[in-house]
Amino acid sequence: WVAAQARLAEEARVLLAAQVERTIAPQGSAETRALAELVNGFAQQAAALRADIALQVREASRGVEQERNRLAALMAELTQSVVVCNLDGRILLYNSRARTQFRALSTAPSVADGAELIGLGRSIYAVFDRGLVAHALESVQQRLQRGAAHPSAQFVTGTRSGQLLRVQMAPVREIDAPPDAVALNGFVLMLENITRDFAAESERDRLLHGLTEGS
Repeated sequence: WVAAQARLAEEARVLLAAQVERTIAPQGSAETRALAELVNGFAQQAAALRADIALQVREASRGVEQERNRLAALMAELTQSVVVCNLDGRILLYNSRARTQFRALSTAPSVADGAELIGLGRSIYAVFDRGLVAHALESVQQRLQRGAAHPSAQFVTGTRSGQLLRVQMAPVREIDAPPDAVALNGFVLMLENITRDFAAESERDRLLHGLTEGS
């Protein structure tokens, strides 16, 4: 009787460690066989649970992949440079326009092709001052707290390559956050190069100033 119980316990341990669909052959006394059947029932329930979890994971992964493809297709159609970051400033997503934009900002475009500035997992602070981004993010959070439906903030900054960018920030909110919460898990940056516009305006202002003084 003791040997049968020990053998059953060992087979149950093997069954638990293997996590495969198998059963224990009932042996020994009626009590031991009943216990083996009980263990087999638990094993079948565990196998069904694992299969259900695996199915849910596959369906969730498929849904995430479809949403990612839709978002990537949408961003590819945008004519504006768009970069999505988490709260730490790590780049999660960007479109081809942003890649072209960052290539133009690169100090060595022929060598790195802008990859030193933009790429999945890279920090947006390699391009923008951390303080500017933090101030814009704080402004967005304050507007959310005041109940703004579509809060945003913008700033203008210069880059190391001498370019001038206008940046508009929009929040990425937590999916499961309550409607009145301001929990964020990232932000979206929309970039516009205004170097030429600024140069044209500066030249116009200079000419107007000169004309005024001359008159």
